[in-house]
Amino acid sequence: MDSKYRIRRAESLDDARKLRHHFTEIFRPEDVGDFAETIFLHFPGMKNERWFIAVEEETGEIAAAFALIPWTWEMAGTELKVAEMGIVGTGEAHRNKGLMRLLYREFDATLEEEGFDLAAVQGIPGFYRRFGYHYSIPLEPHIDIPLHLAPDLADDDSYEFRLAETGDIPFLLEEDERYRRSNFLSVFRDGAKWNYLLTFSPKIGCGSEFWIMEGRETEEKYYFRISRQGFGDGLIVSEISESISDDALTNLFAFCKKRCREQVKPYIRLNLSCESVAGKTAHSFGASVGRAYAWQIKIPDKTKFLEKIAPILEARLKESSFAGFSGILRLDFYKNQIDLNWSGGRIESVTSGSEEECPNTLFLSEDLFAPLVLGHRTWQELQHVRPDIFPATLYTGSGTDGASDKTARLIEILFPAERSWIYEQY
Repeated sequence: MDSKYRIRRAESLDDARKLRHHFTEIFRPEDVGDFAETIFLHFPGMKNERWFIAVEEETGEIAAAFALIPWTWEMAGTELKVAEMGIVGTGEAHRNKGLMRLLYREFDATLEEEGFDLAAVQGIPGFYRRFGYHYSIPLEPHIDIPLHLAPDLADDDSYEFRLAETGDIPFLLEEDERYRRSNFLSVFRDGAKWNYLLTFSPKIGCGSEFWIMEGRETEEKYYFRISRQGFGDGLIVSEISESISDDALTNLFAFCKKRCREQVKPYIRLNLSCESVAGKTAHSFGASVGRAYAWQIKIPDKTKFLEKIAPILEARLKESSFAGFSGILRLDFYKNQIDLNWSGGRIESVTSGSEEECPNTLFLSEDLFAPLVLGHRTWQELQHVRPDIFPATLYTGSGTDGASDKTARLIEILFPAERSWIYEQY
């Protein structure tokens, strides 16, 4: 790195102002600077040391920076400590000087020191692979409903719509519980996160409005979220109650159609799981469904992660024809191996692979580990474009050895594809 730069963390409230200026200049006309300052000052769990900054020594100007934004995710009820690399930007005059690589090194050290289970980024395509991030959880689909397909509000006015308030937080926490039960991977948002969402998110350009809809003649109550910014020109609906009724959802779409006309937007866009009730209903209306992008995920320590999710793997095995399985299942990454040592259907230990041959071996490149264990794709789906993921002897066996078939069945049971969706927490 050029010696005229210094790597540091945020040091005082004055850095909030400097970061705002830095990101405002980089991302014009989007007001990312306002978002960065709000996160710095108000987001629960943020600390000065969560900001990674490269400073030009001579001027004191921030040359590059990003934030470690802490999350709590759930994986089938197991809490995961997640670090998002967010609000990433290098000033134009300071690019191609290796600043981000140095900041990433600091970030990775923090992941290890603080025991994060996952690191995540919503970044631009192709860039973050070099830092060990791989596409692993659905993100940003385009479920677009043209206005001529959306219903109009009924004359009976059977639902009342209002903006959510902090007094609605107990209800929103209940709604989050339903959402988490419907997804393998999900986000956990406590009362403090919801207070931030309702208090500060509506005030910034890239924030959101949260709406409550209630039946006038019934006890029905649901919520939904409308984002202010995002990809495309549509009105973006990025959360809807998991348990919403068909009649209420039709009225919600009609309300959004009215908002589109008021804001001169040509369509409603659902940024939701295609498997959600709202996503499936929109598709039945004739909505176009584009291909989803994905969260880019890094698992800092594969062995510790497998130990963390051992109860999930054991529960899956218990419900299968391999209940009570004893033996070794090896994941071979070509350069190194990890052994899952099973006894009576329980994982006794997760260790480095031994030199002894193991018939129950799955070969895979390291970049395929995250999408496999996070349920993004089955090993067969991954193999369509990556033949380097395969059970032992699949390509080299004699045809009479059933080891590869047994391995394949074990992998299918332990690492199936799952429905996952991560709601935003800011």
